[in-house]
Amino acid sequence: MMRIWLLTLITFGALSASPISTPLLDVQDGRAAVTAKHLQTGMSGFIVRQLDATHNTIIANAVVEQVNSANNRAILRLSEYDGIRQDSLPSGNWTPRASDTAVLAYDYSRALLIAPNDDAYDTIAKGLPMIEWVHPDNFAAYLSREGHPTPTTEDFHRYCTANSVGLLYVQSANTLFTLDCKSFTLLQHAPSVASSEQGMTPFYSRIPTIRAAWFGEGSSRMDNYEEHYLEEIALNNSKNRELYELYKAKFSDKSALLRNFDLKE
Repeated sequence: MMRIWLLTLITFGALSASPISTPLLDVQDGRAAVTAKHLQTGMSGFIVRQLDATHNTIIANAVVEQVNSANNRAILRLSEYDGIRQDSLPSGNWTPRASDTAVLAYDYSRALLIAPNDDAYDTIAKGLPMIEWVHPDNFAAYLSREGHPTPTTEDFHRYCTANSVGLLYVQSANTLFTLDCKSFTLLQHAPSVASSEQGMTPFYSRIPTIRAAWFGEGSSRMDNYEEHYLEEIALNNSKNRELYELYKAKFSDKSALLRNFDLKE
């Protein structure tokens, strides 16, 4: 039986705390400034406008782009809200403004865990009981509908947006990575120790086969679980020096994975 020893479960659980709400201080050119504690680059959320004393509405997506830890000031990147898709109804045409409210890390109490086998999945899930886990069978069924036996980052974004899932945990290379499931930005990582028990592709689930489309991104069968997820994490966090140093320590400076980073020496 495989055992996984997670060294920092308390810090991982901290991300599943209450959402962070804070008013917009300034809005310019698709960016908004806010001040709040505990923000991290890559945290996603949305902008809310209070219409009257009893009504409000979500008007935009938001992702934390920069954080100044000295004064807790952060810059949010704003975009069109895509949390609810209904082509038969009109959508609002609101532009975020100062005094609107940013709500970040709203869905961080719900998470999806990508693990190589059932033992890894069970050990990690039971080690983080404060999280409401969305079973990977559900995600596998979504991928089968899309014809993607190899999940893309856009698959994660769409699935997590539609199912109100905030965090994505990926267990790979003796490391547990925590990402924002909508922005695919790395928030935390911690060492884990796993046996060499063979894993499943594209991840542990009880769905025997994920249907493949004829062509397009994600339609090919995954060859290597570990390499795929490590590469996707690197590509979407190419300027993260801490992640680069982690990869370099694990795989040496000759690994092809290091080519996915864009860092200035």
